[in-house]
Amino acid sequence: MKSMTGFASSAITDKEGKITIEARSENHRFLDIKLQMPEQLNALEADFMEISKKLVSRGKIKLSINIEDTNNRVIKFNSEAGKNYLASLKKFIRELGIKDEISLNHILMFKELYNGDTKKTISKTTLNSVKKVLSDTLKKLDKSRAIEGKKLSTDLLKRINTCKKLILGIRKKRKNFAKEASKKLKERIENLLDDTNIDETRLYQEVAILTERSDITEELVRLDAHFEKFIETTNSKLPVGKELDFLIQEMNRESGTISAKSKDANISHDIISLRSELEKMREQIQNIE
Repeated sequence: MKSMTGFASSAITDKEGKITIEARSENHRFLDIKLQMPEQLNALEADFMEISKKLVSRGKIKLSINIEDTNNRVIKFNSEAGKNYLASLKKFIRELGIKDEISLNHILMFKELYNGDTKKTISKTTLNSVKKVLSDTLKKLDKSRAIEGKKLSTDLLKRINTCKKLILGIRKKRKNFAKEASKKLKERIENLLDDTNIDETRLYQEVAILTERSDITEELVRLDAHFEKFIETTNSKLPVGKELDFLIQEMNRESGTISAKSKDANISHDIISLRSELEKMREQIQNIE
């Protein structure tokens, strides 16, 4: 089981410079990959996406690819372009009535004024290096997500055990339900009818109807099955977030039915505790791949 949140970075230096890649991920219903990279790499976007999809199946992934020139190339300035930009800026602020002074920093914001005599294309060797660094970074990201997923799994299993104990307590409280219901119903009828004889057959029929309407055995059995399936699913190496979320929904549904059918304050309190645990689990599951 893996978390959808994580961070990783990798870097190498080749003949053209230092290649650095950072990968950040957060929770998302589907797989959403965003690439931030130099224009020279745009043609390889599909390749980068393919590499990413092999290692990540769900989450919002932001990949930042940077190639830093370490060859100390000479910076060249375009003086004519600089003069034109300065004239345009002066005209612009005059028309808007702005009183700020124009500084060198304003001019240098136009990247078209200078360049490092860098190549417009990147060599095949460097492109292969970028792919390798990307793959290494995503593997690190996958590992960090797995570590975080293990922590989430530990927390979820602890909470599921709490839920199982609550259900065990509810079972004990309902152990003698039919017998106690019959006794209470008989006492109520006797109080109402005073010395009038009670039709035992009719009483048993009423108790049977009451017991059937209030029987929560089926819901308890289904909850046990959901708990076991949940534990089994957390041990899977495949993406399980959506399946776990569905199981939590089913557990909540069964819990609601138990609360409605039992008509018992003590059991209702246990169900409140149960649903509180389920809500905390649901929040955790939103971060699981």
